[in-house]
Amino acid sequence: MVDRPELRGTKGSAVWSARSLLKTTLECDMVAARLLWLSDKQAAAAQYVCALCRYMGIEPHVISDLAATHDIREMSARAGAIVKEIPRKFAKSEDVLQALEALEETASAQLASIDSEPNILGAKHGLAVYLLQHAFATHKQSPDISYQTMLTVITSLRALNLHYLANDCVTLIMDHHMSQHGARIQVARAAVCSLAESDFIRARELLQTYNFQFEEPWSRFMAHVVDKAINADIRWMSERAMIEWQSVVRDSMQNDSQVYELVQDALTAYLEPYTWYVPKKGVEC
Repeated sequence: MVDRPELRGTKGSAVWSARSLLKTTLECDMVAARLLWLSDKQAAAAQYVCALCRYMGIEPHVISDLAATHDIREMSARAGAIVKEIPRKFAKSEDVLQALEALEETASAQLASIDSEPNILGAKHGLAVYLLQHAFATHKQSPDISYQTMLTVITSLRALNLHYLANDCVTLIMDHHMSQHGARIQVARAAVCSLAESDFIRARELLQTYNFQFEEPWSRFMAHVVDKAINADIRWMSERAMIEWQSVVRDSMQNDSQVYELVQDALTAYLEPYTWYVPKKGVEC
């Protein structure tokens, strides 16, 4: 009798490899989660986590523990440590792809299951899974996928109006992905978003981190604006800010015009309320 490997694991065969069992179990679990999603999104989100953990060989509480971490860098570091301890080696490229797809679908489900009201716990669970995906892709030497993972989670968090969590994630882009196309505009967007929400401390931290390694004219000026905002220097913001910004634009090389356009639009919107401070010519005070 000729042995036909392609038939192993099919009905009537007693031969199943552990890899085939894991693959088939994951596929069945994910289908069950998708069906459950139609009636109960919260239960389906939990089912996704159980399916993922069974496939990856980790305990479900690992994701909950990861989600409870407050600092984004610590969360990322813990995700990296978890990935390195996964018992499966994922030696085949198709297994790596299946794991990445399972991580992506599970993370997306955690965020999609959130109600219209902000659900920080649910968002942190989604973020935890996305950081596992980021760490897994990095571990498997797929920098493009790991960068795209960060862009996906940032976009998803902004859609939920969880901008401060999204801005936290930009810190990881500064740590790992500044060579990627569009990375600088992510930093600029996080900075102007923080400024617009008067989250001056976060804006200052982002810009200080960026300027420590990648200081550019726009980021140096933004840091100056944040300092002036913290000090409530209304006269400077009303009379000098846009004049000095135009000088920055003229003198800089503008390697990324998108960044400068984004910053200019944000500055214009942020500084507009301060224009009342400047008296009109010919009017006595």
